[in-house]
Amino acid sequence: AEAALSPSFANNHHPQPDRYGFYSDTPGNSVASPSSTLASGATSSSRSRSEAVEIIRRREKKWLDMLNNWAKVIAKDYQLVRERCRKGIPDSVRPKVWFHLCGAFYINRDDPDLYRKCMTKVPNERTADEIERDLERQFPHHELFMQPDGHGQQALRRVLRAYAGAFPDVGYCQAMAPLAGALLLHMPESDTFYTVYILFDKYMRGYFRPGLDAVQVDGQILYGLLKRLNQPIYKHLVKYKVEPLHFMVDWFMCLYVRTLPWPTLLRVWDVYFCEGVKIVFRVAIALVTAVLGSSAQRRRLRSFEDTLDSLRRLPASATQAAVLLPAALKLQLSAADFEREHQKQFRLFNLRKLARQQQVQEQQEAAV
Repeated sequence: AEAALSPSFANNHHPQPDRYGFYSDTPGNSVASPSSTLASGATSSSRSRSEAVEIIRRREKKWLDMLNNWAKVIAKDYQLVRERCRKGIPDSVRPKVWFHLCGAFYINRDDPDLYRKCMTKVPNERTADEIERDLERQFPHHELFMQPDGHGQQALRRVLRAYAGAFPDVGYCQAMAPLAGALLLHMPESDTFYTVYILFDKYMRGYFRPGLDAVQVDGQILYGLLKRLNQPIYKHLVKYKVEPLHFMVDWFMCLYVRTLPWPTLLRVWDVYFCEGVKIVFRVAIALVTAVLGSSAQRRRLRSFEDTLDSLRRLPASATQAAVLLPAALKLQLSAADFEREHQKQFRLFNLRKLARQQQVQEQQEAAV
């Protein structure tokens, strides 16, 4: 069966997807048009298109050379890899680079039958139903997912069911679908599974377990870093009782898939797969600063509702890669700063959790 088209498509007999596969004239689609960017940070504003294409080709060759000697390069020249990731990975090699950066390449090499084995594990009925309900919500305006139960949805179903069935202690969470779906837009199905496997186990460990303890801790880490970097912003959030979980859950759990324009998202993920979770915090701080950074902005947002609404409706200018990435990467935060804040907030979280458990126990004993 053919995919149902939106009314805007009906007015255009030959709609064309943008360079990422999205139909960008669809209402509500935040993806930039094909002409807005060339490839991962290269634009045609200051150079002719032919010069820009040549630059991209040279960058592609550099990445291919690194991939051909990956173990040696990543061990001896990580700083070069990081620098090139921050510049943006060319579209043509991005899937393969991500696959190597996150370590999925090694999992696949050491256990090439892992996906096939996991596909034999059947999730429980409730989990399977949850996955099924979420399939049609993922990227409905992308050519891969537009057709109901088409190739995209079928592949996403297999990946999510395989993971949930093989790891029932983690199971399935709604935030997994956009992450796996985003990877499927760039990778073959098998590569997507291996990347999902290491993403959920290594990069996002604890994020999808009941209680979302890891997300809560990261929310407090975010506020701790904000307090250190920008006291006025931190005080504003505290004054109007805006908690981190009010706005950062979707940012962190979906890694900005539902937040940023696609070209910007890819640039953030380029850094994420290389440097890890620190870029997620950096981007969050940069976004909050774009909304609350000036005293004039804060004066206009004099309530909980206004402040939260502004954080949920980010200005388009703040989410462009050319603005957001430099703002995030220039923040004066070291690895030691992140580790120190993590240790502090993890300790405080556990103390609060223990206190709540003791309180519940005392109440239960008093009721007997």
